[in-house]
Amino acid sequence: MIELFNPFSAPESYRACLGIDWGEQKNCIHLLAAEAGEIERFEIDADPASMGAFVRGLRQRFGAGRILAVSEQSKGALVNLLVDVEFIDLLAVNPKAAAKYRLSLHPGGSKSDPIDANALLRMLFTHRDHMSRMCRGDEPSRRLDGLSRHRRNLVAQRVQVALRLQSLLRRYYPQALGMLGAGEIWDPISLAFLRRWPCFSQLARTREQTLRQFYYTQGSRSARAIGRRLQHWRSSAALSSDTLLEQLGVIELSDDLEQLRVLNKQIHKLDTLIRNAYAQHPDKVIFSSFPAAGPAMAPRLAAVFGTDRDRFESCAQLQAYVGIAPIKIISGTKLNRTFMRRFCPKFLKQTFHEWAGLSIQFCPWAKACYRMLLDRGKGTAAAKRAIAFKWIRIMYRCWKNRTPYDENAYVQALIKRRSPIVEWMKKLGYLDEENTILFA
Repeated sequence: MIELFNPFSAPESYRACLGIDWGEQKNCIHLLAAEAGEIERFEIDADPASMGAFVRGLRQRFGAGRILAVSEQSKGALVNLLVDVEFIDLLAVNPKAAAKYRLSLHPGGSKSDPIDANALLRMLFTHRDHMSRMCRGDEPSRRLDGLSRHRRNLVAQRVQVALRLQSLLRRYYPQALGMLGAGEIWDPISLAFLRRWPCFSQLARTREQTLRQFYYTQGSRSARAIGRRLQHWRSSAALSSDTLLEQLGVIELSDDLEQLRVLNKQIHKLDTLIRNAYAQHPDKVIFSSFPAAGPAMAPRLAAVFGTDRDRFESCAQLQAYVGIAPIKIISGTKLNRTFMRRFCPKFLKQTFHEWAGLSIQFCPWAKACYRMLLDRGKGTAAAKRAIAFKWIRIMYRCWKNRTPYDENAYVQALIKRRSPIVEWMKKLGYLDEENTILFA
């Protein structure tokens, strides 16, 4: 049975409800008090001083009574200001749901800040069960989440600069690409080489012994690797006789190298901060017990779950929240379609997708499942999402029960349920015909 939500009745007994349409300059607020029959309209400057004065006015007007507020914004200045106010319960509504609800009230497509605020206020009475209350969350998980997101942004910037640097080298100094280290272009040996020989005219004048000594000094001791680079150096020739091309390339190269140096330093600093923060997380033993959950992935996984065991009502809610659960559209017997979920926290979805891919290398049942899905015609990305879907279910139960992951126990459960994964584990040599585990 569907019932309308009355925020003014017991057990809630809120003194007032707010619908807030956030703006960069002004916030449009619609207020409905319990004792009033009409909606009051406010337009408050978005700066902290003006909003703070408005909140204090609510406290003076409604005394010790509680206030229920709803906004489309799930992060930002407005949320940071209101989520700490003790007498305000702040709810978040999906922006797409709010837009569809506004359209149902105004089929002609009318839109304005007052219309949006009014629609949000109405949603409190009709769709309260589809809204979630916002809270800060525990500090250790918030710290890990913020540091991990910042690190991911810096890594993305580093990749962007590295791609630009590679394009630059192909344009004026392609000989250097065969002289760099076997790793990434932002590795110390590659950066040191480009700083010392920023153009081919300088590289051509150097001696072979100098190059050999450079690689030894940088920790590259493989005779085969050094020989291959020196052979490339001996067979190299100038790209062009245009000296200006080299001069401009050296200037641009210097800027890119400096950016990579700074980004490497910042990422290294964040790695230290993340390692120290994760060491203090109360659930570190649980998340470190999963395959491939190393120094980079385990903190990201711990940040997703947090320490509040009541945060997610079910595993399905978590799978949908992080974007791993697919969207299914079924209409009678004529239409049955499945879509990848796109409207979701991209960083969280990326976290589970990356970790599922890594787990294939270290977890026997995950590798067997991956091979099975590929054999069924699934693409690599779809197969990794399917494995992530299974991993979230496992991780959710371990997190709820506060118990570390046990690989052998899960494999025994697969055997008991006669999962098709078991047959693929036998094909890969992880189980014998008697279902005896052959891996440590």
